[in-house]
Amino acid sequence: MTTHTSPPDAGTPRGAPLRLPADTPTPLWAAFVFTFLNSVGGMTVTSSGLFFLTKQGYHFSDTMNALLGVLLGVMYIVGAIFASRFPALLRALFPGLSQRGVLGVFMGILALLCAVPMLAQRLDTDKANPNAWPIWTIVLLYTPVTGMLWPIVESYISGGRSATNLRRTIGTWNIVWSSSGIFASFLVAPLVYKHATLVLVCVGFGHLIAGGLLAWFSPQPAAHAEGSHEPHPPVYAKLLVTFRLLLPMSYVVCSSLGPFLPRAAKDLGVAEGSQALIAIAWLLPRVCGFIVMQRWQGWHGRWFVPIVGGAVLVGGFSVAISATKLPPSLGLGALITGLAFFGVGMSIIYSGAIYYAMEVGQADVDAGGTHEALIGVGYMAGPAFGLFAWLAVNQGMLPARVQDDVVLFAVLAVALATGGAVLWRIMSQPKTKQESRGTPDSFGK
Repeated sequence: MTTHTSPPDAGTPRGAPLRLPADTPTPLWAAFVFTFLNSVGGMTVTSSGLFFLTKQGYHFSDTMNALLGVLLGVMYIVGAIFASRFPALLRALFPGLSQRGVLGVFMGILALLCAVPMLAQRLDTDKANPNAWPIWTIVLLYTPVTGMLWPIVESYISGGRSATNLRRTIGTWNIVWSSSGIFASFLVAPLVYKHATLVLVCVGFGHLIAGGLLAWFSPQPAAHAEGSHEPHPPVYAKLLVTFRLLLPMSYVVCSSLGPFLPRAAKDLGVAEGSQALIAIAWLLPRVCGFIVMQRWQGWHGRWFVPIVGGAVLVGGFSVAISATKLPPSLGLGALITGLAFFGVGMSIIYSGAIYYAMEVGQADVDAGGTHEALIGVGYMAGPAFGLFAWLAVNQGMLPARVQDDVVLFAVLAVALATGGAVLWRIMSQPKTKQESRGTPDSFGK
């Protein structure tokens, strides 16, 4: 399937924004750049970068970081659940407001919130120990907006596309947003220790630039291109449920790493100015995994894919979180190796979850909202395990030397239980010969 866009008028300068009909897919270059800029913000403010900011810029304890992570997950779930409801409310208040207009409102809100910490710093009398209320404000307000943002963006990415075109588009989109994490790490690392608020201001400018790109967006996401190809195979719906079991588990593991990495990097002798770069050890392999999943179309409809993804992710996490028990000379290598396998597992699970959600869910905002809400569950649960372990240590119920082991055991218990449920589900599915080998449609054209 080929994506068609309306030609510009004769008097429209080359490169000028086009007034696209509502049923026309948004140009991919605009959607991808918009995604990249907002993903840099998401990685910095609501993902692993946040904990380096709070640890080095605001002197948060491990317990405070874990509590912050739990709150972040809760607010992300709230945003994802209201991904279709809140825009509907805005349209009720402002008749004629399009989905593109809703995205513009979101960009303005996010940019303003990124300026709050620097404004607070200007008013703070104790520069060495900045007040932490701006960080809590951002998590309470910035996080739910991003939870509402991504389902709408996903509907723009997948709207008007199906079959091979949809697969390749989603695959490229995964590469775009995941590569932003590497850029965000390089942004955070040199500035986070002495200029944490400047990092957030840079993120805010990124949101403003992304808002300007909306001039190239169609007013509404294009409808799912149903009828232009054969319906998706029945196995897709089964695999969607399977990946929706794995997706929150993967983010339980991922989010438990967020508060752990700054401390692990310090314990293993990584220089303070370079500690934020340790996240690249899993961010780069995740990008590489997404590239393989985008280029190799044969994984669609295959049952072994969720098994491999879950096994690689859990195995990599086990090695990474055990690295601090080794001598620093060996531990750093173990940490990097474990994170690399973990990143590859994340790419496999996410690729399957988003593709089947968009194909089976027909590019609907609610389908994306469910996908993002499951991610929010993982964001919340991972730090919760860490919070319970650190509180138990602080109360004298556990010795400090076993706190990482407790977190590992809790996360592994969830991961193994999820893996067992997935295996049971796969083994109990009556598969046709075609499903076992993958569908003919799954190899691209």
